[in-house]
Amino acid sequence: MPTAGDQLPAGPTDLARRVQALEQEVRELRAARRLEAASVGEGGLSIRDGGRFTMATPTGVRMIDVGAITDPTFNHADGSEQQAMFFRREDGSNFLVCYAYPPSGSETQAWKFVDRSGNVVVAEDTNSARGLARPYLPIPMGPDFEGGWDYWPRATGTTTTILWSGRFYKQTPNLAVVVQASMDTSGANGTLDMTVQGTVQGAAQNVGFSAGYLSFTANVAAYDHMQQIDVAIRGRRTSGTGALRASLYSAYQN
Repeated sequence: MPTAGDQLPAGPTDLARRVQALEQEVRELRAARRLEAASVGEGGLSIRDGGRFTMATPTGVRMIDVGAITDPTFNHADGSEQQAMFFRREDGSNFLVCYAYPPSGSETQAWKFVDRSGNVVVAEDTNSARGLARPYLPIPMGPDFEGGWDYWPRATGTTTTILWSGRFYKQTPNLAVVVQASMDTSGANGTLDMTVQGTVQGAAQNVGFSAGYLSFTANVAAYDHMQQIDVAIRGRRTSGTGALRASLYSAYQN
């Protein structure tokens, strides 16, 4: 029940108590924002509505960023901020990132492992959404020994003959093979082609008396990740006499 004293105006003592109470509340709010130590129970931790999670070293080096990229360069085409992840070494250099680069025309995020020089050493393929974009993986190949050692590595007739063949596990969307080839008789001509799973890839390439490098490429994105794929280099003489000779220079996935 109100008393007569309650009707009196507040004095200096009452004002001091209120100020003291407000100061205490401010201290508690500041302490809550710093949150020196905490445990998260069964419900877990949720960061919503554009919030961010960050972690820095005692010297201020940012090591983890999860949330919106504040640099407008990375904004989506509609102007919204991109949500991404950056994990860094103690020196501040990236080692694992996941983001898209809209200025290049791509809105598809990709995860990448990065070395200290900033080179991407392992990354996913965002075009096919399967397998790796990096690293480029070699394709083991060897001469086809069906005709014996005397047969390697030449095609002596006009019938298409396998000169080099190999099998690899599909990891990346493309493969490339480079071959050095020539006819061993002046005036003779021949052709080389490449097959993947028995299907010729592109047009056959001409081979003359002068040695030269020929490059063959194929897209294998449609094949399943880690599927075993057969690849072969084939050759034949198209005019003149003698044999077509071919030496494998390099073969890799990219």
